[in-house]
This record gives sequence, C-alpha cells and structure tokens, in this order.
Amino acid sequence: MQVIVALSMTKAEYMAIVETSKKALWLRGLVETFNIIQHSVRIHCDNQSVIHLAKDYRYRRYHKIRQWVMDDKVINLVKVSTKMNPADMMTKTILV
Repeated sequence: MQVIVALSMTKAEYMAIVETSKKALWLRGLVETFNIIQHSVRIHCDNQSVIHLAKDYRYRRYHKIRQWVMDDKVINLVKVSTKMNPADMMTKTILV
C-alpha cells in the first residue's frame, strides 16, 4: 500500500534510502546478537542529490536519515555510478 506520493525522483529515492536504512539497521542489530559488531552500514546510492539531502540540516520531512548519517554515523551513503548499479540492471537499457 502506497501511503506517500513523491513529487520528484529525488524525493522518491530519498524515501527509499530511509526505508532501506531502517532495514539495514534492523539487520545490524540482529547480527550484533551473534557478537558481530559493525560500526556503520554502507549503502550505495546513484543519486548525488539524495546523498546531499541526507546530510542537510534544513530538510526535515524525513530527517531520521540525516541523524543516522551525520550524528550517529551508523549509515554511510556512498555514491555509485549508474552504470555500475546492479539495482538498475532491469530498469535501464543495456548498452552493447
């Protein structure tokens, strides 16, 4: 069920990063029960605007990601080239 409608691709990907981060942090907690400690989780993102929004104090609507990235440092957002993004393999045309 879709509760929120994003008005731009950046906002849609930003909301996806927030949801992905929530799941990653849950998995991090699960792994810690096996005494495997990770200080942060690396999440690749092919949208530079999303990474900037996650680090921006002024963007408040989905501000939890900013706290995880900047304050707690438990999420590490890393730019990945669109050409190298495996998540896009079924959505982008294949260049031969």
